[in-house]
Amino acid sequence: MKRAKILIIDDDPVFTGLLLAVLGDDHQVFTANSGDGGIDIIDTQTPDLILLDISMPHVNGYEVLKHLKADPSKADIAVIVISSLVGTPDKDFALKLGADDYMTKPVLPAVLQNKVEMFLQR
Repeated sequence: MKRAKILIIDDDPVFTGLLLAVLGDDHQVFTANSGDGGIDIIDTQTPDLILLDISMPHVNGYEVLKHLKADPSKADIAVIVISSLVGTPDKDFALKLGADDYMTKPVLPAVLQNKVEMFLQR
């Protein structure tokens, strides 16, 4: 069975390490610690799913979403935002820009695994 390509874009190395530990055995996982680094990987690797933080310096998650959804060849890539921003306006804005789901930190590994599998099976 082909391993799905998952891209984690988050500037927190501890959180990225946690996600790698949860997902790395079952999937091919790429990481970027910045929005612009994530855009570079999106443009070269075409992931099946993106786990995206919003609060990052320089290029934030909203800008990554705008870039992704502006490219018709990549607009269908599923995006789960995982952010420390807990306000409804933040969630609403991310969903309006095209995010498929919005989770707040901290995340429970089992919940994350279930959501990842759900989006990969669509």
